[in-house]
Amino acid sequence: MKILIPVDGSKITNKIVEKAVELGSEFEAKLILLTVIDESNLRYNHTFPILYETMKSNTENMLEELKKEYSSYKYGIETLLETGVPYKDILRVAEEEDVDLIVMGNRGLGAFSRTLLGSVSNKVLNKFKKSVLIIKMDLEDDDEEDLL
Repeated sequence: MKILIPVDGSKITNKIVEKAVELGSEFEAKLILLTVIDESNLRYNHTFPILYETMKSNTENMLEELKKEYSSYKYGIETLLETGVPYKDILRVAEEEDVDLIVMGNRGLGAFSRTLLGSVSNKVLNKFKKSVLIIKMDLEDDDEEDLL
C-alpha cells in the first residue's frame, strides 16, 4: 500500500503527517510526502528566480525535516517536490505512484494560495478515483504564518 501526503509547511502539516503515519503503520504502507510549489504564484513576479529558489530551498528543508522526524517509520518515506498546478500535480503523482490513499488538509497550500475549503482539496477529493482522507484544520491554527 502507498499513501500520498501533500504538505505545505503550515501548522496542520504535522497533524496530517501524524495521521498518515498512524494509518501507514496499520497497513504497512509506504508514505510519499509531496509539496507542489504553485507556479501561478511565481509566473508574474519579477523576482521569480530568487523567490523560486528561496521557496524551493525552504520546501526541501521542510521535507527533509519531516523525513528525519519520522525516520523510525519502518515502511519507507519518500519526499517529492514539484512545481506546477497543485491539484493537477497531486493527481498526477498519485497516479504515477499508484497510491491507494491521499491524506491531506482541508485548507492551505500556504499563504500564497490560501483558499476556503481549499479548492485544491476539493478538486483532489472529487477527481481522485480512490480514497482521500481530509484532515480538518482547527480554527485557532488558521492565523499562523505559513512556510509557503
